Amino acid sequence: MINYVCVDIPKKNLKKIGRKIVLRLIEQHRILSKYQVLNKYLYLTSIENISDDIRNKYGLIEAELCDSNNKKIYNKIKHLIRNEKPNIRTFAISVERKGEHKFTSTELAKELAGSVFDVFPKIKVNLENPELKINVKVLNNKCIIYTERK
Repeated sequence: MINYVCVDIPKKNLKKIGRKIVLRLIEQHRILSKYQVLNKYLYLTSIENISDDIRNKYGLIEAELCDSNNKKIYNKIKHLIRNEKPNIRTFAISVERKGEHKFTSTELAKELAGSVFDVFPKIKVNLENPELKINVKVLNNKCIIYTERK
């Protein structure tokens, strides 16, 4: 299964866009998929890779979903970045939380940085202008993780 997130759709249109993507994938590409709305994010799961034209049209970014458990998030980040280019020199982790948690955003970001160092031991942190930005959206008991590259 391949997972995607869309972060730029207005919240009121999420279900409508989710249905439209799922229908287009099955009708035009014979790809089974499903979507779910998590707060202000559209999360899509597909049995195959989604074409660049659909990804670009709807702003779909490869993502991971897990429980808001620190260890699970740590492992999901490692899984998500495993195929990144090995010449990435800098990264940053951005954490956004909704709901009650036993950790602050800064504490979680510092802890999760270890997952990046596990995969890329020589990489450096650059909060101002990172080559790889890892976004962690903790939404009550769920967590969406996706990356952005420069």
